[in-house]
Amino acid sequence: MEGSRIEGLTLKDSRTVPVESEQQRTLDGDTDKFVENMKSLMDYHESQIRISVEGFNTSGDPVELYTSLQRLFETCGEVDNIEIKIDPVTDQLISPCVLVLRGEGARERALLLDGSELRGRKLTLSPIEQPTDGMTTAARAAKYVADFQRSRSEAISVTGYDPSLPQEDLKSALSKHFASCGEITDILILDSRALVHLYGLGSVHRAVQLHGTDLGGGFKLTVQEAAREA
Repeated sequence: MEGSRIEGLTLKDSRTVPVESEQQRTLDGDTDKFVENMKSLMDYHESQIRISVEGFNTSGDPVELYTSLQRLFETCGEVDNIEIKIDPVTDQLISPCVLVLRGEGARERALLLDGSELRGRKLTLSPIEQPTDGMTTAARAAKYVADFQRSRSEAISVTGYDPSLPQEDLKSALSKHFASCGEITDILILDSRALVHLYGLGSVHRAVQLHGTDLGGGFKLTVQEAAREA
């Protein structure tokens, strides 16, 4: 297959695992852009129609299978991809493969080709239903980004504030005080200190620079990087 140039070709063996997306490599600050990128990606995935294809010759060449399926289904809609898996031990093609289409009516037109012959073999087609959580892509993207940032946040330990402040008032004051340092993903008020969780490149370093600043009422904060949990 060396030198083959087929746009969108995906050849996988059974050990293939997803790689971290470019959207997940956001380093700092622009949460709105991060959410927007994830929503665009999710919208794109939701527009895809996935169809299981069985019956092809599993001893055949994967590139030939790809081009043959591409020609067969090109009138149904945009052939976005054809996912062909290869057994790493036998080098045999794994059935089924997955046809990925886009376009209005593409699913219906493709399924009309159920039973079509491909190189003397009859194909069996069946739609792959996409699981849904009932959320809009906007809500799902916002949740994804929030969870992603929270899982990669680092914490600072804060003491020296007015201990008589109600918990919600203290959280609000700390949130405003450290807002310029990075994305605040959580604030925990413990018995003797507060933990402020920050996301973003250099956010903890910026927060520690606020050591000794006044939160209000003459109370000087002690700010230090919190010890990482083992």
